[in-house]
Amino acid sequence: MKIYADVLVVTNCIAELIYLQTTALFTHRRLGKGRLCVACLFGGLMSLLFCADGGSFAGALAITLCKAAGVLLTLIIGVKFSRAREFFRTLLIYLAVRAAYTGIIIVWWEFSQSRRIMVRNFTTYFDISLIKLTAALITSYIFLAVCEHLKQRFFRRAVSYTAIYRSGDYEVQLPAVADTGNRLNDSFTGLPVVVFCCDEMFSHYSLYDPEKGARAGFRLTPYRTIDGSGLIAVTSKGNVTITDEHGNDKTLRCCVGVKPSADKHSRAVFDPMLLE
Repeated sequence: MKIYADVLVVTNCIAELIYLQTTALFTHRRLGKGRLCVACLFGGLMSLLFCADGGSFAGALAITLCKAAGVLLTLIIGVKFSRAREFFRTLLIYLAVRAAYTGIIIVWWEFSQSRRIMVRNFTTYFDISLIKLTAALITSYIFLAVCEHLKQRFFRRAVSYTAIYRSGDYEVQLPAVADTGNRLNDSFTGLPVVVFCCDEMFSHYSLYDPEKGARAGFRLTPYRTIDGSGLIAVTSKGNVTITDEHGNDKTLRCCVGVKPSADKHSRAVFDPMLLE
């Protein structure tokens, strides 16, 4: 079985792109295009370790450890982290995504005509066409997306929440709604946005006047949630804590969007994935 270096690199670059984008989808991150391109290129080039001489046990083991380090570096290059806990959580999701895609690829390989494999340096390479590889990646993405949708729909719909926003001496507590459709991310920080539909907050920060809102640290951003769509004032100041009906709470790493309440019933809207 022949393996061409250019095909190997390009194929792994594409696969790495899908791995990272899927991970970003499940962790609700916005990946920078520059970092994403560098990470995919690095991941593709790491596949060239296939050509290294690993004839001895020590050599094969060293190459395998380099590949493991390459996986970690690819994630670090592609995703910006500020805390170690955040990195390890994202790493687990990233590895789970890779495992899911690999499993589907093996299933598609079972239906290939050649069904040939090559084992080198403790790594197995499957002889699978680009068409079947593409179909496997698409199948995996659909499968993971459906599982995520079902999980959010059936496991969180009956839970009631409370959202508390604190910024200095100012504090607001509102009923909160878990909405998987709230995928709004702040364009500056890349963080997810929790939307507070609250007239009192809107007036407190004088958000009816864009200039006063800007001085308070807010910027206008397009949004779409179950409450509608339009422009919303977003800030990275303060913090948000979500508490469920059982008393469990979590302080979210997010930005805050503030808009008037359309029906005079104040509430906060957040993506339930932020609780994981």
